[in-house]
Amino acid sequence: MERDKIFILNVFIILCLYVPRTVAQQDSTLFMENAVETMEMQLEDWEDAENVSEDLLERMEDIRDGRRPNLNDLSYEVAVSRLLLTDYQYYQLQLYIENYGPLYSIYEIPCIDGFTEEKMRWLAERTVILPPPKPRPTFKEMMKSSKSVLWFRYGQVVERQAGYDTSRTSHYDGSPPHLQFRYDFSIRQHFGFRIAGEKDAGEQFFRGKQKYGFDHYSGAVYARDIGLLKYAVVGDYRLNLGQGVVLGSSMMSGKGAGVTAMRRYSDGIRPVATTNEGQVFRGGAFTIGNTHWSGSSFAGAITQTSLTAFGGALSYRRARFSIGVQAIGLGEYGDSASTGEKWRSLFHPNQLNASVSYQAIVGKVLLFGEAALNEGWRPAVLQAALIPVAPVFQMAALLRYYATGYHSPMGSGFRTSSGDCGEFGAYLTGHLVVSRNVEADFYCDYYRLRWLSYLTDAPVQGMDAGVSLTCRLPGRNMLYARYQWRTKPKNESDDTYLHRLVEQCRHRLRLQWTSTPLPWLNTKTEISMVLNKGPDGTKRWYKGILMYQDLAFNCRKPQLSIHLRVAYFDTDRYDERLYAYENDVYYAFTIGSYFYQGMRAYLLLRYKIQNFSVWFRISRTHYLNRSDISSGLTHIDKPHKTEVKIEGMYRF
Repeated sequence: MERDKIFILNVFIILCLYVPRTVAQQDSTLFMENAVETMEMQLEDWEDAENVSEDLLERMEDIRDGRRPNLNDLSYEVAVSRLLLTDYQYYQLQLYIENYGPLYSIYEIPCIDGFTEEKMRWLAERTVILPPPKPRPTFKEMMKSSKSVLWFRYGQVVERQAGYDTSRTSHYDGSPPHLQFRYDFSIRQHFGFRIAGEKDAGEQFFRGKQKYGFDHYSGAVYARDIGLLKYAVVGDYRLNLGQGVVLGSSMMSGKGAGVTAMRRYSDGIRPVATTNEGQVFRGGAFTIGNTHWSGSSFAGAITQTSLTAFGGALSYRRARFSIGVQAIGLGEYGDSASTGEKWRSLFHPNQLNASVSYQAIVGKVLLFGEAALNEGWRPAVLQAALIPVAPVFQMAALLRYYATGYHSPMGSGFRTSSGDCGEFGAYLTGHLVVSRNVEADFYCDYYRLRWLSYLTDAPVQGMDAGVSLTCRLPGRNMLYARYQWRTKPKNESDDTYLHRLVEQCRHRLRLQWTSTPLPWLNTKTEISMVLNKGPDGTKRWYKGILMYQDLAFNCRKPQLSIHLRVAYFDTDRYDERLYAYENDVYYAFTIGSYFYQGMRAYLLLRYKIQNFSVWFRISRTHYLNRSDISSGLTHIDKPHKTEVKIEGMYRF
């Protein structure tokens, strides 16, 4: 066994040395890495953090498809998250367009206060300048611009799992395939509807308990940007208001992801058709207003819970200042409640959350925050500042306080833990442009959890810190390095009944080299390592390592793309697991979890002909130190697991 491991490791190192390069789009790479870092932290701290929002998938697809934003029709979120503009730069850009009309050339950018020639060249590679869309298109123009997207996905684990053995007392009633579909129809983004369905592996399909086919359906009909009507939705939707302390159903923590990623984006109502059974609002919502004020109202049930909700929001915006008020009332009904009881719970809440949020530009400094209360008068306060210290250096600071017992089921404010544990924390981050091709980021977060939380059965305090370096090298190469350090007490896992808290210290190092050596070839090499100090009071350290090589081939004629990964991982325990983003079929987001010892490989093929695209993905994990995988209904009596996905998509 030792000789086999040494041979596998040597082959992998040779492969890495032969092609030490990766991914095509550098912006896309950084976006994915930030998502991986964010999800990795949440998966450690939150028990239910694996539900990735549909919004994140949509943003990732925009980057993958290479759609360049139009500077004359630039949204606030795209400006600060993708183009890395400061709030002052975005304000000055909008002021310039308002005073002098739409941009006609990229060479106008240096004339705008806050912009330099270097920033102009940076924007020239990532944006376009087109005439702004007509505010009132004719009906004929709208119908000509209608778009439809339909896709269907099939997935299955190849190895036989224990749950499909009908001789067992407990077993699955249905078949192994995992099926999903989605259909989107839109008319120039003014009208549209979308619908999606999902059948999980092991569930019945058009028979037995699932006579209507899929076990999960989701969809919405919407209208937007019609006079004073900004948005109207009937069906499933998400709400992102303020900084997410009260309402932020699709927001993710930005800890460790840089200065601009620290904030939440208050984009209001977003209609969704989810292909996962996560929590979303199901009912109706609308927003009316103009460029200075807006008002929203919503009502409905929260899926996957026994809660109903109603509420509203008001906001007022000026050039340098905005303020918003939002509130949500939550009613609860029993598992066997009738339709009438559910309606009564909607307008007779037993939980209430309300908050005031604001954002202000003072000089070149951005101040923003939110203060909230729940029905027990327990407060939650978040205050932050984004400071452009110099043209090459930005920093941000954030203070947060969540009282013990404060809880907002659909909130996602900046915090380390979830639930009613109570939290106080101070977060500092910075971004430094060392040179034209070198950038550095750092962050430090000190926090105190004042009550019980996930894997900690007592109040604790902890600290996270990290630094990253991004170097753009000649020949479309990029080197990315990140170091993270964390200390936090956790339950000792050795004793099942008495959870004694022990201090745990963790070090992580991630090294990544990406490149495009040829127009049709993109490569990525990554090495990730983790060290955990043993919880038994000894000097023992537990280690984990992940190494992988990616190759991506892109052919224009025929339109064929191939993604290939070979990975080797070796961790002492599950606690040393490592995460890495994996390319997947359309509208699927995968962060692979690597633990114990073994190899993992996947192959992804995409073929496109005119408006039709088809994907095929096969992945396999082979463990070198285990004879079986998982337990219960998902148990496999082999040391490997193989998954297959096939997806077809048609645009018309």
